[in-house]
Amino acid sequence: MTSLIFLTDPNTANRPWEVAVAALLVISTAVALFFLYRNVIFHFKQNKLERDSLTKDKLNDDSMLDKLTSSVSVNHLLAQINEDINSIDEGDLRLFFAMNLDNFRYIVDSYSQKDVDKIIAEYSKRLKKYAAKGSIAGHYEKDIFIYYYKGVLDNDKINLIAQELLDLFKQPTKLGNHQLSASIGICLFPYDGITASRLLKNAEVAVYVAKKEGKNRFCMYSQGMIESEQFNVEYYKQIKRSIEKNEFLLYYQPMVDIRTGRIIGMESLLRWQHPTMGILPPSKFLNVMDLTGDITWFGIWGFEKVAERYAKWKKNIKLGAFFISINLSPKQLNVQDLARQYYEITNKNGLNPENFCLEILDYYIVTHNEIALNNLKEFRRYGFRMAIDDTGPNFAIIDDMSKVSASIFKLSRGHLLQITGDDPDKEKIEKVITEAKANQKIVIAEGIEDEDTIRLLNRMDIRFMQGYFFSEPISVEDAGRMIHRSPWDMFSFNHLIK
Repeated sequence: MTSLIFLTDPNTANRPWEVAVAALLVISTAVALFFLYRNVIFHFKQNKLERDSLTKDKLNDDSMLDKLTSSVSVNHLLAQINEDINSIDEGDLRLFFAMNLDNFRYIVDSYSQKDVDKIIAEYSKRLKKYAAKGSIAGHYEKDIFIYYYKGVLDNDKINLIAQELLDLFKQPTKLGNHQLSASIGICLFPYDGITASRLLKNAEVAVYVAKKEGKNRFCMYSQGMIESEQFNVEYYKQIKRSIEKNEFLLYYQPMVDIRTGRIIGMESLLRWQHPTMGILPPSKFLNVMDLTGDITWFGIWGFEKVAERYAKWKKNIKLGAFFISINLSPKQLNVQDLARQYYEITNKNGLNPENFCLEILDYYIVTHNEIALNNLKEFRRYGFRMAIDDTGPNFAIIDDMSKVSASIFKLSRGHLLQITGDDPDKEKIEKVITEAKANQKIVIAEGIEDEDTIRLLNRMDIRFMQGYFFSEPISVEDAGRMIHRSPWDMFSFNHLIK
């Protein structure tokens, strides 16, 4: 109404330009309000659609739900502990347990992520049900669980709780009736930390020590551990992260028959594709993995990769009697039913066990372990090739050669140095070679780096060799090309074996 009065005011009848400006202002204001209203409504609808879409995604996508809630749940667990710490009276004690599942990678590789989450949830439920009243317990992240105990404490109580927690994790899960175990690190508040994060960090050091001592056990944290183990603990964490990121690779080194130039097999060798340091050899990480027992997982993982690769090569290349060898440490052989697992992997890939050679490291350590000995027996029964390079204490292998079921004896680089140098045990190494041949063992010399060594070994009637003279360990792609088109023929080494 105000605008109409203004427009019909007789005082403005003689000023048409003012009328035009006023009309323009009214129209502009109306247009601006229209677009403002439209934008508000549009953004409101758009935000509603996004919220609805996100809600739908959360309900339908377990992985997204984990990403959205994992950090909240982790912080909430530690926050609860810190809240209790802040209210503790002087002189009160608390126990902090960090539990890390052993060989959890088996579960990750065997089940879908949804089923893995169910297993984690089952353990978390067990732990919360077990926890004493007023205590804090639950899943922290990945394969780590936390139990913060509030109650009466003495040495007997600590040992009792730790043992009961070990038993809790050893009970089979409902999914596939799968049985796991856990390594446990224990800290005492306030002596080992006055915050939840510090207690967790120190408990993880104790977890590492528990794994190094054989897994499925608990270990109390002490200050000395930081000084002696901190570097290995951090390195161990890097290795675990690299496993999750699939940074480990298999390289291959050929074994050559110098009288025909034929590649008779390849040894598979583990490499770490480190994000900053490049390709790292086994010496940079296998010792830590062996100490913590994670080498047992790598045995299965490595053999699966080797078998898959062999099957792919077999489809495209005529392999004949070609075999791939893979190393087995004493800890790997101490895995129950290992031979059966390897056999099932060969079956799954449509392969024959004789396509693979298992190189037994530290053979004379293995012979003292009942599970390992049974695995060796089963490997032979299934038809796997086997090789050893251990001469034993005081060269016991000379007398034991006829009793060793392995069909291959490998001369290590160290053995070669004894033969080619002025070593007091030179004659004993030569006796080992003689006994191996007398018992129909195939002798393969590794670590060959020069022509003189080839000439010497040829005079000793050794024809199968491996080493940098022929090829350094190479990638799977380069290995495939080498098998397909060998760089050697029957005349390649004539000048060395005449």
